[in-house]
Amino acid sequence: MTLRFVDGHCHLDHVLQAHPGRIAWIKAAGGGLVGWSFAHRIASVSELDAYWRAQVAAVEEVARAGVVCAFLVGVHPRNIPPDLRPEELGNLLRPFLDHPLCRGIGEIGLETASVREQEVFESQLELAAELADRGQVFGVHTPRQDKERVTRAVLAALARHPAAAGRAVVDHTTPVTAPWALEAGLRIAMSLSPLKSSADDVRAVLRAHPDASDRLCLNTDSGTRFFEDLWAFSRAPGLPEPVARKVARNNAAEWFRLGGRAEGG
Repeated sequence: MTLRFVDGHCHLDHVLQAHPGRIAWIKAAGGGLVGWSFAHRIASVSELDAYWRAQVAAVEEVARAGVVCAFLVGVHPRNIPPDLRPEELGNLLRPFLDHPLCRGIGEIGLETASVREQEVFESQLELAAELADRGQVFGVHTPRQDKERVTRAVLAALARHPAAAGRAVVDHTTPVTAPWALEAGLRIAMSLSPLKSSADDVRAVLRAHPDASDRLCLNTDSGTRFFEDLWAFSRAPGLPEPVARKVARNNAAEWFRLGGRAEGG
C-alpha cells in the first residue's frame, strides 16, 4: 500500500466502533494509523486488561482490512484504576508489548500532574530498557487544561529518565510548548483538529524552528470524533515538499515502524 500520510496518534479502536466506514476511507486515502490506548472508563485493573485486549482486537481487524497500522499500549493518566500498583505495570504490559503490531507504550503522561499520575507515568518510563530492546517508543500525553504547567511537569519527569526521553514522542504540543520539548532534545507531535492545533500552528513552529522538521510528526487524535485535518494538510501543506513529507508521513512511519511504500520518497 502506498502511504500518503501517517496519523501518528489516533484511537483506532474508537474510530472503528464509532466510524466504521472511515476505515475504507483511510485505506483509499493512503493513510497509515497508529492507535494509542485510551478507554472511556476504567475502574479496575481487570477492566484495563480487558480494554487492552479489545484494543488489540480492533487493530488486528483494521490490519486485516488492508490498512497499514500499529498500536501503543499503556495507562493514560485518565485511566488509572484505584487498584493499580505501579510495580505491577511491567507484568501487565509485557504480553501486549510482544505483539507484532505493538510499537511501544502510550498513551501515557500527565493530566493534572497529581502525585498518583506522576507515580504511574514514571513507573512506565522505567521500562525504557525493555522498549530499547524491542525498538519501541513512548507516546506521551500533554493535556488541554493547564497545559503549560503540566507540560513542564511532563518534561521534568522525562529529564529524570533520560533513557526514556530518548525514546519519547511528546504529543499535543503547541507553538507555546513545542519549543520547550525541542530545546530538551525531544521528538514532538502536534494534533491537527479544531480542538487542538491548526495547520497554521504547525507552520509557525517550523518557521521558528526550521530544524524541527526532523523531530516533528503530525496526527489527528481522532476517536469518537473523526478529523480529516491531517489528510487536508497532506494535500495542501503550505510547506516545502521535503519538509511536508517528513512531518505528515515519513517521521511517523519511521518512528512507529510502519510498512507500506512512501509516495514520492
